[in-house]
Parts: sequence; C-alpha cells; structure tokens
Amino acid sequence: MFFKKYKEKAAYKILKKKLAYPTGPKGTSEAKRISSVACLVNLDEFDDVEALRGLSHSLEVDPEHFHILGFSGKNNAYESPGIPVMRKTDLGWKGKIRHEGYSGMKDRHYDLLLNYYSVASPVLALASTGIGSSFRAGLAGVYEKMNDLIINVSPENFPEFKRELVKYLTILNKI
Repeated sequence: MFFKKYKEKAAYKILKKKLAYPTGPKGTSEAKRISSVACLVNLDEFDDVEALRGLSHSLEVDPEHFHILGFSGKNNAYESPGIPVMRKTDLGWKGKIRHEGYSGMKDRHYDLLLNYYSVASPVLALASTGIGSSFRAGLAGVYEKMNDLIINVSPENFPEFKRELVKYLTILNKI
C-alpha cells in the first residue's frame, strides 16, 4: 500500500517537471498535414472504440496510421481486440510505463496526438508526455498545458468533439 502511494506521488512529481519544460517540435511555421494519429482514451469514461476508429475517415488518415491506446482503472475491465489497454499496475518506478502497446507507440512520431480523457490519471498523462507528436489536442479540464488545442466537451459527447476537432484542424490547415 505504501509503495503504491509512493509510486503515484513520484509519477506526479515527474509529470510536473515534464509539463514545466515541454519537449518536441512545437510552433513550426509551416502547416504540415496530418498523416498519422495516436489516440489515448480512458475507457472508463468512453468505451465506443468504433467511433474513435471512424474518426480516421473524418481526419483523412489511413486507418493503419491511426493508433489507439486505452486505459482502464479497473483491473478486470474492458478488453478489445486490436486495442491495447493499460492499467494502473503498468506504472513503474520513476514514472516508467511498462506496457508493450505503449512502448510501440512511444518509439514512433505522430502528427497528431488525441488525449481523449477528462479524469486525471498519472498513467495517461505520463503516456501523453512520452509519445512524440507535432500537435496535441484534448479535452478541457485536466493537464491542459500538454495540449495545443483544447476542446471543451464531455467525453460522452463524441459527435460534438469530432465536429469541433475537424473544424479547427481545417482552419489550421492540418487536414
């Protein structure tokens, strides 16, 4: 019990440092079109994975370049074929995430990272800071410093999120 709390407190401390000094290519002057997308989703809040997969068509991204990584706070919850699901137990010492799906996503660079969660979780936040992307979009409410585009909707209102995301990415010449 003590070690779980210690790991979580250490993860928040590391996250605070990462948010203070953002890394990665930010503020490029040229408007690069989106060709690859990574999506981090809290499956306890939103479990319609097929709707997320349908977002690749709206963003004009090839489905094989659209990767989803789920998170669930419950140990025996949600399993989906083709969607790796992280748990709280995947958080290791010094903020390291020990999950195969995350390791595969961390090694690639994406044009867009979608942070589709509104409940604070150190695992999701550390995963988001560890995945390299040129542009980040997410929901309002938690860890807003890590997102370039913040959309103020609830996770249950996915059609509104999709409409707003496409609208603003079109304005920014990303799609």
